[in-house]
Amino acid sequence: MTSALRRLALPALLMPLLAGCGSTGPDTYELGEKHIQVDAGKEFRLSVPVDTAMGEWWYLTSPEPDPDVVRKTGKQEEIKADDNAVGSGSGTDTFGFKAVGPGTTKIRLIQCPRGACAGGGDAGGPVTPSPVPSGSPTPQKKYRATIHTFTVTVRKS
Repeated sequence: MTSALRRLALPALLMPLLAGCGSTGPDTYELGEKHIQVDAGKEFRLSVPVDTAMGEWWYLTSPEPDPDVVRKTGKQEEIKADDNAVGSGSGTDTFGFKAVGPGTTKIRLIQCPRGACAGGGDAGGPVTPSPVPSGSPTPQKKYRATIHTFTVTVRKS
């Protein structure tokens, strides 16, 4: 009976692993992956961590990527609420793109802690780091906007 159970258990354990092998979803790249290569016609995503407790948000910033090379397809947020603090949580922002033609372009995402950015963001208009008024103390580094640049090379399909 033990060998019969092993024969049944092994396929049951392997099925979830094998199901993921045929995944046809877009490739996802994270902050550490600054040089991306993708085939024309393929979709891909950039995934970045977000901390809403710090009032942090991410946006695509200017200059925007070359539209003949990649096009933005959307943005999704996945936030897990922090049960210990109302209105806070952490998660990921995912920016979707489609590789439309061969070439190389840069995608710039700006990480904006509370009060660190000016502009329209997803509502429209470019987001830029907020200027520090003259005579003001220099803001702490953790509250400054940071631009993260991804270099994307699209290959002919």
